[in-house]
Amino acid sequence: MVRTALGVLSGAIVAALALAGSGYAALALHPLPSVNAMRSLRAAADGLGNAPPGALACIVAGVGLAALLGGGCAALVARHHRGGAALAIGAPITALVIVAAALVPQPDWVPVTSMLLPIPLALCAWRLAIPRAEL
Repeated sequence: MVRTALGVLSGAIVAALALAGSGYAALALHPLPSVNAMRSLRAAADGLGNAPPGALACIVAGVGLAALLGGGCAALVARHHRGGAALAIGAPITALVIVAAALVPQPDWVPVTSMLLPIPLALCAWRLAIPRAEL
């Protein structure tokens, strides 16, 4: 039980780092205009609406990468409850995507693809974390 909790915690840290990295990659492709210009939700939505597709694709890829790496890390650490630990990473990422889509208007393809990626990639990470001797 302790290994499962540690697995979920380490997977959440890895997933957060992957999401932060994809955010920095998106900012490198499309820098924000200024700090003062992004103080309202409307300004953030306008900035996201003007972002090039490559920057948005970095965010979508980061969501998938976060689910894959975070779920894989959680499944590797939590030996007996690998599937549950991986899904404990993929499900909150999906919920975060839904909340972000509700708060900030985005192009339609971004939340749709971001919602479809985390659960299947977390399950894929679970399967990849199973040693060959157990298959």
